[in-house]
Amino acid sequence: MRLIYKHKEVILFLCVLLTAPLLSGQDTHLSQFWLSPIKNNPAAAGFFEGNARIGTYYRTQWRAISEPYQTIGVFADFPLKKRPREQDIFGMGIDIEYDQAGDSRYATAQANVMFSYAHALNSRNNHFLMGGITCGGVQRSWNYSLLKFDEQYQGGIYNPGIAITEVFPTQNFWFFDCGLGLQWFYQPYTSTSFQAGISTYHLNRPDISLYKEDNVRLPIKTIFYTCVSVGVSDNMELSPSLYYSVQAKYQELQLGLQYSYSFRFDSKWYINKFNIGLYYRWNDAVYLSVGGQWRRVTLGLSYDFNVSKLVKASRVRGSFEINLSYIIKTFRMPRKQGIPCYLF
Repeated sequence: MRLIYKHKEVILFLCVLLTAPLLSGQDTHLSQFWLSPIKNNPAAAGFFEGNARIGTYYRTQWRAISEPYQTIGVFADFPLKKRPREQDIFGMGIDIEYDQAGDSRYATAQANVMFSYAHALNSRNNHFLMGGITCGGVQRSWNYSLLKFDEQYQGGIYNPGIAITEVFPTQNFWFFDCGLGLQWFYQPYTSTSFQAGISTYHLNRPDISLYKEDNVRLPIKTIFYTCVSVGVSDNMELSPSLYYSVQAKYQELQLGLQYSYSFRFDSKWYINKFNIGLYYRWNDAVYLSVGGQWRRVTLGLSYDFNVSKLVKASRVRGSFEINLSYIIKTFRMPRKQGIPCYLF
């Protein structure tokens, strides 16, 4: 039992990003995805220090080019059961999201539930392997009356009074979705941790055709990420990371580095932090993230500076994002010579 309490800290820092305009027609994406980990890997559900975690995120992009793309979501996860003797954790989470894109206000509303299982790989309780599954329902809708069609132009002048002849079978449909994930975590020292994960989504290849065509299926999406957190002094930490995703012909590579400065423990032994990071999304954007942790509240802000071929239209402007989360936990005083964060 002493080993379990002595050697535990969870750094639920994943590695960064999600966002490429090429993927805007596929899945929604967040830049600060490490602040909402269960959105990108169901294996992360319930794997943190505390009794429950709740959070929200909001993102808006491409306001300089068209009708802005907007994503808003809320999530919550918690360990269903922690078994110190068996050194394992059963977790559960839920993510609810609404996304709206483009002039047609193409909207995606989805709710996903995930279940996870984490097991220690050694007796020191600082080496874990996690697995998870997610499933949920997705509704998509759009409003074609907000669009302009070629046949509505006469002599190069748009006439909204001209009726369109194109027929759309549906403006609203829903489908079931499912996915799997694995995650590895190892913390050999208090100030050093390693993490890697892989997840796949849309395993059932749901039908997403607006014309009710059976051969239009949502491609499987695979995500891989890895990151290392290394303490360079008693108060400072560097966290390099790599993120890669692929969905059909679309690929995304993300590299970044975050710097963290930890303030002293306060009267209740909370670690308060300030974070700043710089990231590059290959052939798309450079973005800066700033934020911090105060007691059980974590806040993150980021802004993407577009550097892709769209730069002439975007004028370097990309997207703004905000993430906020709160951890509910029962307070425990840290033990001497131990890692001051416990899973059990």
